[in-house]
Amino acid sequence: MKIILVQCPSWTTESPPYALALLAAALRKDGHEVRCLDFNIELYRFCKEYRIEDSVINQESWSMDFRGHVWYEKNNVLDFINKYEIYIDELVKSIINSPEKIIGFSVQSTSKFFSLEIARRIKEKDKNKIIIFGGPLCFRNCYDINILSDYPFINFVCFGEAEESFSRVIHAIEKNVSDQSYPGFGCRLSNGMIIDGGDIRLMENLVGIPFADYSGFDFKNYTRNILPISTSRGCMNRCRFCSESTHWRKYRRRSASNIFEEIKYQLKKYPQIEGFWFNDSLINGDMKMLNELCDLLILNRIKIGWGGQATIHKEMTKDFLKKIKIAGCKIISYGIESGSNQMLNLMHKGFTAELAEEVLRETSEAGIDTIFNIMIGFPGEGDTEFEETERFVQRCRRYTVHIELVTFLLLKGCYVYNNLDEYNIAPIDYNEPDWQLKWETKDDQNNYEIRKNRLEQLRQIVDY
Repeated sequence: MKIILVQCPSWTTESPPYALALLAAALRKDGHEVRCLDFNIELYRFCKEYRIEDSVINQESWSMDFRGHVWYEKNNVLDFINKYEIYIDELVKSIINSPEKIIGFSVQSTSKFFSLEIARRIKEKDKNKIIIFGGPLCFRNCYDINILSDYPFINFVCFGEAEESFSRVIHAIEKNVSDQSYPGFGCRLSNGMIIDGGDIRLMENLVGIPFADYSGFDFKNYTRNILPISTSRGCMNRCRFCSESTHWRKYRRRSASNIFEEIKYQLKKYPQIEGFWFNDSLINGDMKMLNELCDLLILNRIKIGWGGQATIHKEMTKDFLKKIKIAGCKIISYGIESGSNQMLNLMHKGFTAELAEEVLRETSEAGIDTIFNIMIGFPGEGDTEFEETERFVQRCRRYTVHIELVTFLLLKGCYVYNNLDEYNIAPIDYNEPDWQLKWETKDDQNNYEIRKNRLEQLRQIVDY
């Protein structure tokens, strides 16, 4: 079968979308023809080239910090699409006029509204195109099967890992026997009925997944010359604001040797790349594996930079940080979120502000660039806790190259979302398109305006 995989904005501009490259590799292995369309980078380049400033969505909207919140408001996305409809229609036509019958969208919370509108326009112009949605937005703990009932232009939804299950559905479509249920998928039958195919077991052996295939992506389009690669799936932590751990349920990792083999493979195939970004929740979820990978990189004298997200814990010692620096580690992004121990406990972060400051300092002293995240407005944050975070940011800004500032988003599927009363959150009107941003507590001590004001205070400190 001929298949198109699509990434809509907003997503990273630094490199090709990893999910598309990974799924393309699995489908190509099974003999299918796959074309990947990165509408995300196309729209970013459009905004940059034409210096779009007459819209809420502009070049800065691709930032991973608070500036990226514009994508969570439906009207922002629709206004942009309507304002630049001629250009958007060209993107849609590139699919409508193509021979591919199956169109798969990788959808995140940031790309939700754009993906839905593009898919709607495709189906409106060609009802024979088969629209399949997958990605984090479609996980069981998020939109689930409901996305089919809410959006009649979608034919299938994938609830989780697609490397094995996607090919079964493609094969059924190829044989014209797709009018039935498939594990891991929800399906809209030809009579309009929606059926749930149930879950598939999580893959135990990540080593068996084909290496990501970036064929067809033009690396010159991206803001950095790096490739995503993964070491694991899931997260060992259970932070109360995160919806990822409830989906993956457990932490799984690849072996150090398997990761090393992919690094060599991708370097041989794309010798022009400058480095790798480990596309994981945390690169230090298994310190033994990370240590073994560093040994392989050092022993084989692989001179390539890399980085990733990490959690704060005591094993990130001065000596270990020096070792990963020798192995090529250039940058680590730490999910710290708060400088208040009270808030860190409420978030279930599993470390103290004092340890976080120590690890930041020692990472910087090891010669590794650091980024750290601060989350404003998690339920329970009052003036005292915010001031503690403010002082933490003032002390630690010298250890970092960038501080990501975000306000707490009420993500569907996270612990807080499932326990609103425990966090004193007022009833949510889910029909409001921007409820994730504008939730408030029953006592009105934590609302959108308060969070915006605190965000502005921290912006003055970090100077952007």
